[in-house]
Amino acid sequence: ILSRGLTYASELPRDARIVAGEWRPPDYSGPPLGSFDAQIAAGMGLKLGDTITLNVLGREITARIANLRAIDWTTLGINFTLVLAPGALEGAPQTWIATAQAERAHEDALELLLVERLPNVSPIRIRDALATVERALGSIATAARATASVTLLAGALTLAGAIAATQRRRIRDAVVLKVLGARRRQILEALLLEFALLGLGVAALAALLAALAARLLVARYLSLDFDWLPGTLLAVIAGASAAVALIGLAGTWRALGQRPAPLLRNP
Repeated sequence: ILSRGLTYASELPRDARIVAGEWRPPDYSGPPLGSFDAQIAAGMGLKLGDTITLNVLGREITARIANLRAIDWTTLGINFTLVLAPGALEGAPQTWIATAQAERAHEDALELLLVERLPNVSPIRIRDALATVERALGSIATAARATASVTLLAGALTLAGAIAATQRRRIRDAVVLKVLGARRRQILEALLLEFALLGLGVAALAALLAALAARLLVARYLSLDFDWLPGTLLAVIAGASAAVALIGLAGTWRALGQRPAPLLRNP
């Protein structure tokens, strides 16, 4: 037995939009019609035209699903998974609910006024609940940033290892170029370009894969809208490329000061 809050309405609730079917006319009077949350309907295997039977205080009400709604629950507005057309629930015991927003300094006065004017109304503050959710989300964000930092550090160490593995070749190439007449500035520019292109390729691939994975996680599993941030993405790629170029150049800086003779005698 599933217990769920029900309501009825003649107008489409706010913070919801029709994604399948049509909203009934305001003056509709006929067999019970229902408006269902599209995401929950998909999870239950329901579609337009299906019927659902509700047990309200021992009375069974069978309603046909006339439309499916996409509900934005993040607004914290009042909404219901199932909204029936007027005429089906008016005879059942009902509870009226409403939301009110006030400045923190006026919350106590508003609650006192409600209790005095409407003694049968039970005011419930949600600020504390929202604060708890905010702290939880903050902890999750901190953990995500820490994980990302560890991942970046591991990637940097891996890339540094790859650069170090070819360090001897770069030193030899620099020495040969010096013997052939290349200037120190030309060798420096060549090394800088090599490391910058290496960092650009790795950073672009990593950023693209990370963005696609984040979009999949946010859109499919968290059911939230994913916003691309191209400026941030390009800044991360540029910063990573510059960091790789500087780290690689710092590791091969001594190649520019090597004397040619020892390396040419022992290739």
